[in-house]
Amino acid sequence: MKDLNMYYPRLYSLFAQIPKPEIDKLVIRQFETGEALAFKGHLFQHIFIVLDGICDVINQLDNGTDIITLKLTFGDMIGVSESVFNNMNYIASVKACTPVMVAEMENAVFKRWLISFPCFVDFVLKNLVTRLHYTADLSANCQTSAPKINLAKYFIDRYNVEFSTSSPAYHGSVRIQETHEMIGTFLGMSPRTVERHIRTLKEDGLISMAKGKVYISPSQYQELLNLVASNL
Repeated sequence: MKDLNMYYPRLYSLFAQIPKPEIDKLVIRQFETGEALAFKGHLFQHIFIVLDGICDVINQLDNGTDIITLKLTFGDMIGVSESVFNNMNYIASVKACTPVMVAEMENAVFKRWLISFPCFVDFVLKNLVTRLHYTADLSANCQTSAPKINLAKYFIDRYNVEFSTSSPAYHGSVRIQETHEMIGTFLGMSPRTVERHIRTLKEDGLISMAKGKVYISPSQYQELLNLVASNL
């Protein structure tokens, strides 16, 4: 079990202009891999600030298929849209895809900080705008090339997200968390098409496979970048 108090310095670094006694009112919580932080349609209760690990924002399409629309890492927030729009329920599900540490904030505290601390307003706005542009850019870029290249772009993005949460000393491969079905839904491909292009990328030495999951090493990441650059 981690010492949860060790994460308060991360909060102090994020909000250097907010008095420490205010920050100390936030509760540090730990979620294990696969555990849900929020369920779509369930009662909205808290704002979360991600301090460590990776979360998936999951929405369900009309046909019942789950799609990961965004991956959240250090500094990202959960529940802001619900608070701003005074939603009673969460508008999307959020699940930990690695062990995750968050700071839990009461909605009333969130609204008070927005009034009391301009630096917090800037933080929230930058977080929302960055995520908006990131999501739009990724979706657009992964639709502009041949399916194999779009898949390579997707793997490049996921590699960057996964690697960003690794320790600075880590130089090994990273695992792509999403299933073939989730990848296909995001890219507009059937699972069979995704599997075919994954096999091709593996045969080309651009990715590796183990127990049905895609792994990408730093050298393979560079080769994926070269593949995309040569097909622009």
